[in-house]
Amino acid sequence: MILLPLILLGLASQPLSAGETIPQTVYFVGSGNDALDQHIKNLLVEHLDEQISLEAIGVDQVAAVTDSVVITIGSSAFSRVRQANPDAPIVSLLTERDFLDDYAIRAPGQISGVFYDVPLIRQALTGKAILPQATDIALLATPESVELYQPLIDQLPAYGMSARVFLVDDRDSLIPTLVRALGYGDFLLAAPDSAIYNPRTIKHILLTAYRRNKIVIGPTQAYVQAGSLASSYAPFSEIVQLASEFVETYQKTGKLPLPSYPRQYKVAINKQVGRSLNIPLPDREEIARTVNQYLDTNGETSDE
Repeated sequence: MILLPLILLGLASQPLSAGETIPQTVYFVGSGNDALDQHIKNLLVEHLDEQISLEAIGVDQVAAVTDSVVITIGSSAFSRVRQANPDAPIVSLLTERDFLDDYAIRAPGQISGVFYDVPLIRQALTGKAILPQATDIALLATPESVELYQPLIDQLPAYGMSARVFLVDDRDSLIPTLVRALGYGDFLLAAPDSAIYNPRTIKHILLTAYRRNKIVIGPTQAYVQAGSLASSYAPFSEIVQLASEFVETYQKTGKLPLPSYPRQYKVAINKQVGRSLNIPLPDREEIARTVNQYLDTNGETSDE
């Protein structure tokens, strides 16, 4: 029973002779979160060219794919597909730049995706759009993640800001280091560093900041629901739109573009936290416009 779909999959992906078009089937390997996967699949169907069909497959079927794009959701799905078929062209969604960049560099034209993490400069400017007088940003890092912040530190002076990294050596030093960081910064900028910001620690970080009347920006939309004041984020529709363009580029050229960040971002805010800290919050659209204006003025619309 398993052989038939594998045979059909192989036939649909056979190499083409001159003059033929690249197969109009795109394959989909989900994250295992059924609701998330179905939502993204629905968006892909809306955004992909009507001549392109989207087919969900299991990792056991990936080995038969040739000359057709596989869209993966999350780093685990990407890794499993990559292991099952090192030659498959992949568009990876919901993976971060630090994870995907090396693969794309090693396999140009074959590996692409839409980065899920928000550029730190955009997150920093989200904080500045809320606190225009802010000049000093506090950052927490482990010895392993400290290099994550260097590009941001280099970019900030163009916007009248600077940042200082406070190193967290171990779990026990997190809160004492956080207290020192909050004493320095106008706000704490949280990055997608799971060693520091994770379900086990986030409550303690947010409560400590709140008690010292300091705000936390980032690292994701989900953390805003937990108590961060605000975070920029790319809506799924924007991620899928760009991924669909990558697929169509492959259909035309046989090569995938380099992975990139989405073009548009929105802002999530926690109004309750703003009221509790007596911080007047502009509406979400105004914050996003202000951030874009900052970036446009300094020629950094690409968020690189």
